[in-house]
Amino acid sequence: MRSLIRSLIKEAVQANSSEMRFWHGGNLDVYDDMIAHKKGRNEHGPGLYLITHYGTAREYAKGSRKLYMVTVESGRDLRDSVIPMDKVKKFVLTYVIGNKRKTVLERLSEWEDNGAVDANILNNVMINEEALKPSLMGRLRELYISEGIDYTIVDNPFGWHEKMMVLFNMQKIKDVKRIMPTDKIDQFDL
Repeated sequence: MRSLIRSLIKEAVQANSSEMRFWHGGNLDVYDDMIAHKKGRNEHGPGLYLITHYGTAREYAKGSRKLYMVTVESGRDLRDSVIPMDKVKKFVLTYVIGNKRKTVLERLSEWEDNGAVDANILNNVMINEEALKPSLMGRLRELYISEGIDYTIVDNPFGWHEKMMVLFNMQKIKDVKRIMPTDKIDQFDL
């Protein structure tokens, strides 16, 4: 019971905070606004993947990769956003693979409401239909940023009661700290 109370307090504090902390297992010694997108490596959208579960990040940090603690400023979540349908149509006609355009537009038009589509629906359709070449996934990220969308938070993606952030807007990163094997870690699961 005490553990549950601490967990609830921690979530409430994070919800009211202007910053969030996550782990990242990868290579962030030098990062910029470019993110390489490989086929099959963007299950939740095009961006930088961050996680609150230390063990998951540690697994991704194996080999030549490194472990980081990343502090991100609060912003606007994809799940709380809509995008005007005219912008969505222009995006689809410009970047979606030719033989998938009709299907994508049909699926999205089913969800159109007051001239807009839920950004989370757009994200899911793009990923599930494999509508973009990996080299063009960054364009979807740019669309989100142009609409003021900074990230999406996914609950429990690996089954550890963790949160994962797919960060679209790299300007929201406030601090990146490399964690060395000898560093003392006070809190493993953020």
